[in-house]
Amino acid sequence: MNIDPVKIIKISFGAITAAAVGYGLELQYAVSAGVICLLTIQDTRKETLKITLKRLIAFCGVTALCAVIFGLFGFGFLQLGAVLLLFLIFCGALDMNEAVAMNSVIATHYFASADISLDMMGNELLLLGAGAGIGVLLNIFMPSNTRKIRRIQTETDERIRRIIGRMAVYITAEDKSDYTGSCFEETDRLLEALRRESVKYIGNSFVSEKDYFYKYVGMRMEQCVILMRIFTDIKRLSIVTSYAEPIAAFLNEMSSQFSEINDAVSLLEDIDGLFAYYSEEALPQSREEFENRALLYHILCDLKSFVSLKAEFADKLDENEKSRYWLAENIT
Repeated sequence: MNIDPVKIIKISFGAITAAAVGYGLELQYAVSAGVICLLTIQDTRKETLKITLKRLIAFCGVTALCAVIFGLFGFGFLQLGAVLLLFLIFCGALDMNEAVAMNSVIATHYFASADISLDMMGNELLLLGAGAGIGVLLNIFMPSNTRKIRRIQTETDERIRRIIGRMAVYITAEDKSDYTGSCFEETDRLLEALRRESVKYIGNSFVSEKDYFYKYVGMRMEQCVILMRIFTDIKRLSIVTSYAEPIAAFLNEMSSQFSEINDAVSLLEDIDGLFAYYSEEALPQSREEFENRALLYHILCDLKSFVSLKAEFADKLDENEKSRYWLAENIT
């Protein structure tokens, strides 16, 4: 279960404060301000502001409907049903379903008080202002999740580095019975957690460059797909020859250099050197040797794709992004 204690405390404090403000202003249905605040607070600043704007528009819509229908036909259950029906259609047409619950309660306030006067409209507007306003203010002070992102990122990169290191061992190992893909399961879990935190990071920022972590985790996810293919090919190798040793050495080198700030240029050069080396090797003498050579060639191609992903990622970063994320964050 994913529990966010900061969000729970924020919602509880906000709801109590909004209700207290409602009572302090002597508003009817003052406790509803607390419920409005509870519904307003979202995971990110952008999401909170977006939903608050939708609810304000929906408030104007439901108030207008109540003024027309209750004003012309009185305060009956059929009239309330008509208001809610038209309001649901209104919200659905404008993609504002998040505003339905809160503003339906506003409609019942007009109905229960049998009052659609300007004073009552002002009462409901103040309830919305107190609840939504406090919710927005609390979300302005959303704590940065950069530290959490960095922690998950470091752990993820370390696991990927270990995966590459194990490949260097097992590509030349005769016995691969204990070589399993269990390491990928935890890595996938960490990558998904990193993706979620990256989305939250973007939602709490109004600066376009802050999609760095989201692009980073996308690159790592693509790399892990390639690593899974390499793992499968290594498991299929049936014979051990010295032909695999240069690739094993490269895997060891790649593992030692694996980090966020490596632009992978030198690794690409090393791979090109391996292709040149193998192009001069003697042709295989048996079917089994030919099949293993083909697997090793496929592994080498996948390794080039793996490294190219990082090189392309680094190449697309501007100097401001490198300074902000590669240097200022004390990356190791």
